[in-house]
Order: sequence, then structure tokens, then C-alpha cells
Amino acid sequence: MASSSNPDLWSGLSGFGSSESATPDMRAALLKVNAEMFVAAPARDRESIETFEALMLGSLPRADSASLLALARILAPCADAPASVLDYLVQHSPEARTIVLQHATHLPETVNRRQLATPAGRLRLAVRPDLDPATVRRMLLLGEEAVADALAASPAVIPDTGPFKLLMQRARWRPALARVLLERGDLPPNDAAALYLAADAPQRVAIREHVIATLARRRVTLSCALTEEDVAELLAVSRRGDVERLEALLSTFLELSSSAEWRVLELGRHRLLALALKVLGMSSRDAIRIFLCLHPALSYPLSAIRELVREVRDVPGPVALALVEAILGVRVLSREHQA
Repeated sequence: MASSSNPDLWSGLSGFGSSESATPDMRAALLKVNAEMFVAAPARDRESIETFEALMLGSLPRADSASLLALARILAPCADAPASVLDYLVQHSPEARTIVLQHATHLPETVNRRQLATPAGRLRLAVRPDLDPATVRRMLLLGEEAVADALAASPAVIPDTGPFKLLMQRARWRPALARVLLERGDLPPNDAAALYLAADAPQRVAIREHVIATLARRRVTLSCALTEEDVAELLAVSRRGDVERLEALLSTFLELSSSAEWRVLELGRHRLLALALKVLGMSSRDAIRIFLCLHPALSYPLSAIRELVREVRDVPGPVALALVEAILGVRVLSREHQA
């Protein structure tokens, strides 16, 4: 809001709008002219805004729906449009409400609260580019997937903020949300690695290439060496289909807390098992035996097991280790030194 050189810009027209002799068409024309003059003003100080606000609020009750709609189109994009005027428009015209929600540079608090109250309103808010972190968090607290997906694509929710971190936490278990985040051009590489399981083939290649570049600046060694007895036990529990024991063994061999959430049989997480077996140094032959025995979903259709075998065969051990760490959000058994 800048200083105005003409604080009486609208005062000379205010009486005309309230005149009993004015026809509806005359009042509509006056409202539109006043709104256009307000928006076109090179500067608007507090006094001129308050004058305009009083004029509008005194005239709006006599305005028809077409006039309200026209005023919404004129005023919504204006940063100095009085919140009370915008609030009146959204309350008294559904069409004007849609325009204000889509184009207003700021939403009155009453409008914000009203939109937060309903699923449809929250979804309309979620696509706005001017959301503040507090409003974003209030929407995320309700756990609505459609709203979370919209916020994940929103430029108003930026990386390294509380709301974005909350979306990342949920994306670890919701592949659809993860895929939305992976499409962002500003997604940090470390966050992309955490969502590796939901990435498509080109995205996985890009993530691995970043990991390789990062590892080139570090010296990483893998301290795990499975004995024949270890391999035999992994194969035995796989034949029994005992995924709980298998995951417990993975945590033990990788020196992880027993609370690590593997969930390797959940749809979308099978690739994590392949990465873990690669970190453990398991041969492709033994890995295939585990895939074939643990659960039919790992080996059917044939393309599914081919993908898992490719992961074991083609992803270098240190890269697989970095990906497992990122996906689980833990530090595994890496022993590293700065190069």
C-alpha cells in the first residue's frame, strides 16, 4: 500500500450511489467505475482505501448478482482490495466466490476459515500459490489424500519447511503422493533418494547417478559379510514365507534397530528387498531363490522378478546402501571416511 496523492478520489461519487433516484443500472455502473478507478489508482493510502471500503459496503446490498460478479473480477487481483469487500462478495455470490478464491492476492481470514471447514473448500485452498505455512499445516492435519497431493505440487509449499517435511513423511508410505513430489523441479536430491521406490525408471537412474556422484567424494566400505549359515537361514525363512523373520534378519545383519520398518512385501516396496540383499552381498542366484519363495507377488508376472534381479545385478553395493539408508531414514552399517 503506497501513499495516495488524492485521498478524496471516490468521495465525490459516493452520494450518487445511495441516491433514491438512481436506477439499478446507474448503481451498477457506478460500482464498476469506482472499482476500476480504485484498481487503476497509481497509489492508495489508508484513507483512500477506507473511503472506498465504506462506499462499497454501503452500495453492495443493492447490487445484483451480475454486478457482484463484475466487481469480483475487477477487485480480486488487487492487493489493496479491502478484505471486508471481498468477504461480502464470496458470501453473497457463489460465482464471485470462485473468482475471489482463484485470483485474490490475499484471502480474508473469514474466507480462509470458511474454506478450511469443508473438503471442497480445502481442496480449493490447496491449489492457491499464496498459502501461508500455518494454513498448510491446518489442512495437512486432517489427513486428506487429495489435499495432500495438491499441496505436494504447490509452489507455496517449499522444501526444508515443516509442511514439506510432513509431506515427505507421508510420501514414504503413499506412492501416489511420492510420485507427485518426484515431479517437482525443486525436490532436493536427498529427498528424491528417500522416494526411490516410487520413482519411475528415468527418475531412478537420475537418483542413482546423484548418489554415485555423492559417493565419489566419500570413501564407503561395507562391513557385512554373510556366512554360509546366514545365507542358509535367509533361504529357509523365505521358503516358509516368514517375512517377519526375514526382516528381523535384515535388521540384524545390517546392524539396525528392530523397529526399522521394512514392509518389503507391501506393494511398491519390493525393490527395497532387492537393494538390501545387494548390500548384504548376496549373489543373484540366491536372491532369485528368495524372490521365488518368499511370496508369489515377487515373481509374478515375470517382469516383476526381472526388475528385482536387475536391481541386485546392476546397482553397486555402496549405492544400494545409500538408497536403503534414505528409504528407511536410518544409518546402516556403512563405515565411511572423508576422501
